[in-house]
Amino acid sequence: MELNLELERLLKYSRIQDELEREEKKHPIFPLNIFEQLAIMQEEAGEVTKAVLHLKYENGTLYDIEEELVQTAAMCMRMLQSLEEKTSNIN
Repeated sequence: MELNLELERLLKYSRIQDELEREEKKHPIFPLNIFEQLAIMQEEAGEVTKAVLHLKYENGTLYDIEEELVQTAAMCMRMLQSLEEKTSNIN
């Protein structure tokens, strides 16, 4: 049972990694300005809100919410990576 849970968790992380790679190819230049990065991440988070509202009021699906969560997580990772790059360039 534990192995199945771990596999499910890894598959979710894999989806985030795939989305991150897709976004990096689609938009290879990520803004340097942290406020622009935040706006991108928050736009994705807003899409999660929209998907949740669609689930509640307009026959949306859990799959739609999952997709938006994966996209938001990928943007969080991209922002985190950008912070790490800035930190490494300071030292």
